[in-house]
Amino acid sequence: MIEHRETHVIEIPKLLVSVRKAAEILDLSERVVYELCYARELESVKVGPKKWIRRITCESLNRYVEKARRESGIPEPPPDRPGPPKRGFE
Repeated sequence: MIEHRETHVIEIPKLLVSVRKAAEILDLSERVVYELCYARELESVKVGPKKWIRRITCESLNRYVEKARRESGIPEPPPDRPGPPKRGFE
């Protein structure tokens, strides 16, 4: 007898991304991303057995972009009018 099971896929938002991926997302060099981490403009954690792997929190990527938008004077879209689709990294 063949048993059929339902498969459910649950999408889990990412919590951390590599320095390379963060650089790709922000369209910056990896060196600049490391500098932003050292300046504490991006939040990062070290993981792995010897703590040599650095990962960037997705929340800090979103905060960094929002802060850069505000500092650049880019206005937020009005709440009653939808803006372009958000590209969240969470």
